[in-house]
Amino acid sequence: MSIAQLLPPSDTEPGRDPAALTEAARISFRQPVSRSGFIDAAWWPRSLDLTVELPPLLDVLWTAGREVIRITYNIAAWDPAPRRMGIEGRTVRLGGFTTGDPVTVTLSDAGGAERIDILVIAPSTDPSLAERILLLASESDSPYRAGEILTRAGYPAVSRPT
Repeated sequence: MSIAQLLPPSDTEPGRDPAALTEAARISFRQPVSRSGFIDAAWWPRSLDLTVELPPLLDVLWTAGREVIRITYNIAAWDPAPRRMGIEGRTVRLGGFTTGDPVTVTLSDAGGAERIDILVIAPSTDPSLAERILLLASESDSPYRAGEILTRAGYPAVSRPT
């Protein structure tokens, strides 16, 4: 498992805590990347605030050449978020829905050709359990859905990240 490390941004947005933007995005991708399976990565955000958590996550993806600019998520699983955000000079569209798995977010490009399904580990998760989930989600050609990965890791059943 590798946890992505981020460089400090060259500038910060007004009203945003600069320290929060420079923290590493705790994410693990399936290696090698494959179209098979249901989950492409696991992400362990530090809060349920997408306005704080998305910039470091998207920086990792953009650095890797993934041009995602749309994020869909279960609206009950996160703090209220705007429909659009400006991040690193790009407009990112957020879609909160009442349907969908509360432990996943989906990222896609403008045309919808590229899709990345990410299992979200609750911010309050014990670090050793979160590491097990990150490892399981990064297994090559994993056939498991988000809930199955959480169960295999020993994660207690929950209705939303906390």
